[in-house]
Amino acid sequence: MNILAIDIGGTKIALGLVKQDQLCERKQIPTITVTSAKQFASYILEQCQTWLADVDRIGVSTTGLVTEQGISAINPDTLAFPAPFPLHHELEALTQKPVAMLNDAQAAAWYEYLHLDEQDKNMAYLTVSTGVGGGLIIDGKLHCGKNNFAGHIGHLVIDQDGPVCGCGQRGCVEAVASGTAINKQAKQRISSSITNIELFEQAKHNPTAEQVIQESAKAIATLCCNLKACLDLDVIVIGGGVGLAKGYMERVNHYINERPTPFQVKLVAAKGDHDACLLGAASLFEHSA
Repeated sequence: MNILAIDIGGTKIALGLVKQDQLCERKQIPTITVTSAKQFASYILEQCQTWLADVDRIGVSTTGLVTEQGISAINPDTLAFPAPFPLHHELEALTQKPVAMLNDAQAAAWYEYLHLDEQDKNMAYLTVSTGVGGGLIIDGKLHCGKNNFAGHIGHLVIDQDGPVCGCGQRGCVEAVASGTAINKQAKQRISSSITNIELFEQAKHNPTAEQVIQESAKAIATLCCNLKACLDLDVIVIGGGVGLAKGYMERVNHYINERPTPFQVKLVAAKGDHDACLLGAASLFEHSA
C-alpha cells in the first residue's frame, strides 16, 4: 500500500510518499495562513502532484485537536486555522482517496509504540517542538479519549504563576518549555534575533543560553515524572526539533534522576527521528490501533 503522509505543524508541513512502511520520498513546505480548508488542501496537493497517481490512501497528522468536524487549535499561537477546519473532507473531495487524520503526537505515539525495542505496554510520546504535545499508549492501545483530547500533555499546568499560554491557562508546560517559549526567553535575555539553533550553539560557552535550555529541560522532566506518577509508564519517547537537539534529552534525564526513584522513568529518542509524526500519519493505515 502506498500512502501520501502529511504532517502539519505550526511553521512547516512535511510531505512523504510511504511504501510498505518506508519513507521513499520527502519534501517540506511552509505552513501558510489560509481562510478555507479547500485552499489549504489545494496548496498541499500542488506540492505532491507527481506522487498522487501512485497513492492509495492519505494519512494526515496535525497539531491541534482533531474531531470528525476537523481541526481546532488548542493554542491558536501554534496553528492559526479557522475552527473547525475540515481538511480531511477537502482532501477526500479533491483526490477521491480515503483519508485518515489524527493529532500529530497521537499518530507519532502509535508509530513509536510499534517500533519499541522492548515489549512495553504503557508509553508516552512527547514532542518538544514549536509546541509541546504528546500521545499515550495504555495497555498496548492508543488512548485518544472520547473527544480525542487525551495526550495534550503540553497543557498540563506546572507553574500557576507562570507565563500565560495560548490555550488560555497560565503556566502550562508548553508556555515554559516549547521551542516558541525558549526562543521568546532567548530573545529577551540574549539577542532579539537569536534562533533556537544558535541558542544551542551558544549554550556551550554562554551561561545564559544554557540556563534558558535548562529551564525548558527541567519543565519537561517535571512533566515526565508527573506522567509516571499518574500512569505508571514504562517508557517515554522524546521527539521534536528541541527534544532531539543535541544534549537536550541528557539534560531532561539529569533532572528526572534527581527525583525519588518511584517517579523516575526511562527516556528513549524517537525512532522516527524528526519524521515520527510523518511516519505516524502513514501508520494510521498500516496498523490498527
